[in-house]
Amino acid sequence: MKFAVRYWSSRLPKAPDGTGEQPQWVDYSVHPASKLGLHSALLAVYDRLEILQAHGGQYECAVFVTEDGHGEKLSREMADNLFRHLPRGEVKWLDIKQFLLPARPEAPVPGRAPDARPPGEQLALFDHIHTPYDDLEMPPHMLDIDI
Repeated sequence: MKFAVRYWSSRLPKAPDGTGEQPQWVDYSVHPASKLGLHSALLAVYDRLEILQAHGGQYECAVFVTEDGHGEKLSREMADNLFRHLPRGEVKWLDIKQFLLPARPEAPVPGRAPDARPPGEQLALFDHIHTPYDDLEMPPHMLDIDI
């Protein structure tokens, strides 16, 4: 089992055999089946999305769980949830099988607003824990270019 980063773009050349109607996923990078491997794959997706956005057109990039030629696409929410719960070290298919099952729809809680995240904000890979450094105000740094 491995984590593979795949993408497609409308800017890629069409297949010569005429199968270019449907987007073709292209492997960008392959990462080992571990928590560190998934972390590297998530960073690669973020970098690839920035590059695809700069070139324009239609595109998509995602992390896939691959094993024996079969690939399962992970949504961003699924990958983040999986990363939070993965044990350290090598991961087996049985460790992640429960995360690949369809999520049960949750009933909306009355009086609670749905979580809204502004578009374009980078997703946090780790939960932030408040430290004393958060309370410090750093003076601005200036470079003297007239030296």
